[in-house]
Amino acid sequence: MSESDSEPNGGTIVVVDPDASSRNDAEDLEDEFDRQVIAMDSMDFDTEASEDVLEAAVYIICWNLGIRSAVDLIEEIRGNPRLVDKKVMIAFDEPTRTKARWAMTLGADAICCLPYDPEEVGARLQAIEKAA
Repeated sequence: MSESDSEPNGGTIVVVDPDASSRNDAEDLEDEFDRQVIAMDSMDFDTEASEDVLEAAVYIICWNLGIRSAVDLIEEIRGNPRLVDKKVMIAFDEPTRTKARWAMTLGADAICCLPYDPEEVGARLQAIEKAA
């Protein structure tokens, strides 16, 4: 059993978002889901050195990261044998069918809208974790 499986409600969620205000909103989800939520800038997302990143059960990645690309992060997660089974959700300001299809083709498990809505994020989390 992995550490994330032994934690209540499925383990830690790491949110990667370039906007400090949006990261604060994401961390407020912690109370809604009774699980740790760690929000970080994309430049802090390090799949080799960050224990928070390595031990997370779910990653919620903002599509528009500014400096880095969400596509790069999805490919990094899906290409890392230690992370390949982790759940990935992509957050869009303005989702379109094309963007959603592209994110899913690259390896995302679900999408959600910005700003983070606890009800929507909770429903997406439940669906992707149930499918595991």
